[in-house]
Amino acid sequence: MLLGPTVVRASRSLLTVGGTAGIIATTLTTLRLGQLTLTLDLAIKLFITFAYSHGLTDIHSLFRKSCNSPLHPREGPSILEQTDLVANHDEETPKTSELPHHERIVATVVGWREGADLYRTCLKGFATDEECGPVIAGIDGDTAEDEEMVEIFLNMFPHGTVIRLKEPLSRTLDQYMRSATLTDVEDERTCNFIMDHMTSCIRGILKEGMLHQSIKDIQALCIVQPHQSKKEILFTALSFASVVADELRIPYLFSTDSDSAIVPGALGKIITSLECDARIGGVSGHLRFRNPRPTYITRMTASHYWFEQEIPKAQGAIFGATECQPGPCAAFRVSVLKSVLVPWYCQRTFGHKTIINEDRHLTTRVLWAGFTVHYAPGAIVYTDAPETFDAWVKQQVRWSRGTMIETLWYPWMINRLSPWHIYNIMKSRMVPLITFWSMTSYALGFGTGVTELRNIVLVDIFCATSLQVTYLIHMSPDQPTPSDIIWLLPSIFFFFFMSPGIVVWSVLTIWDDSWGNVPRAIRWCNWEEKTPRSGLFALDGFQRVLRMRHVGFQILWMGILLIAAVRAFFS
Repeated sequence: MLLGPTVVRASRSLLTVGGTAGIIATTLTTLRLGQLTLTLDLAIKLFITFAYSHGLTDIHSLFRKSCNSPLHPREGPSILEQTDLVANHDEETPKTSELPHHERIVATVVGWREGADLYRTCLKGFATDEECGPVIAGIDGDTAEDEEMVEIFLNMFPHGTVIRLKEPLSRTLDQYMRSATLTDVEDERTCNFIMDHMTSCIRGILKEGMLHQSIKDIQALCIVQPHQSKKEILFTALSFASVVADELRIPYLFSTDSDSAIVPGALGKIITSLECDARIGGVSGHLRFRNPRPTYITRMTASHYWFEQEIPKAQGAIFGATECQPGPCAAFRVSVLKSVLVPWYCQRTFGHKTIINEDRHLTTRVLWAGFTVHYAPGAIVYTDAPETFDAWVKQQVRWSRGTMIETLWYPWMINRLSPWHIYNIMKSRMVPLITFWSMTSYALGFGTGVTELRNIVLVDIFCATSLQVTYLIHMSPDQPTPSDIIWLLPSIFFFFFMSPGIVVWSVLTIWDDSWGNVPRAIRWCNWEEKTPRSGLFALDGFQRVLRMRHVGFQILWMGILLIAAVRAFFS
């Protein structure tokens, strides 16, 4: 667990909690009076979103500048600001204007048995982007089935280098920490010591694998290691990329997944965001969903995230605390990333090693180190959406588990958040749980809340939704497609009614580290030719049982909703 603070930080926590409580009390008051609570809440959000997207990027920075003026002499840096740490990073970071135009950011791509077309499109985006320097690809598998990704990489980068590791890089980290009896990964000096050792190991691997070339000659590097998990290959790719970036004096790093593709100009917008302030440790791009085989699930997913992404992200970003940098569109200041890689990888919750919340916890570490995390709404990255209900449930439950782990295990993160941001986080966490409890109680014959609140809430929801759609269509840099508009209303209802079951199930299975979905390269092959049609492991029998294990709770939740709807209809 991240260590708790001293009295100074505790007093700040009390002020933050007090401010949040005031916002909640105001909200409950307007709700009891029958006012348009959701609409008023959204109006504030839209104002913040507009302000952030039009230049007001960090209220905390403006406040610090005013406090540093002659009228407000500064007595000393606070624990959170870590002025000396930021200054050191600023001195070490070269100005990108001094670098060649094509070497402003290093890119990393990680994946496992990705679909050939998706992976090729992903790599092509970096190969054709003038802002992009070396590309570091991580492949989480070293068997014959994984060679297709290696071949695609070499076809895209003919002068690229392939390095094959006999074991995951994390094994080297674990062995060194055990041999040197280094266990306190929250200690900055210990982490720096470990990272220096890992850097030496990586340099040795590169020197051995590149023969007559030096690290500065790297244009594209593919690292292949035995299959473990996304967190393992991400740690490897980020570690290698950090060493390459340091050698080439490239200050920034962009990380994505093998099923994602950047739009032209996205890297430039991310670099611009990172250059705004030396305190910025990370930037999140804008995620969009698409699928080469559209289904009702993929269309609703794309529409929902067009509707729900930009505004919530801006609520934290304007205070320099974007809650999560999604795996497909995360950018970092290299010097900051190096300082948090070891504690990020070594995360434990109640002694349990977590692997499914890799993107959220990396963002948590950057914030906890005293840096800000921002959001670039114009830096659009497309990623693949699940095609089936079964796959969608697995993805949503996995994401929700990661969210709940970060929420429950790191309560001291409120010191890095504003009361308004905490209020919005609490709503997003509590509303699904309260909805689940209310609907279940109502279905079982207790309470009458559904019929009492129905008319008030429906009018409020209609006004808020109309206002949000109008704003996004006219003001957002991410313009909707016709499909986004057509599927918007179904997606709102679908996600609203399905999310309570997903959140509750994620809490009940919070220690489940299973990824759920199989790789696309396997999923898209002809199962009929490779799977026997009889016996326990037949596709039509055993596979359906496995799917029921993942969606069974959702079916139960849909049954509860149906009973509640019938009772409300006849009441």
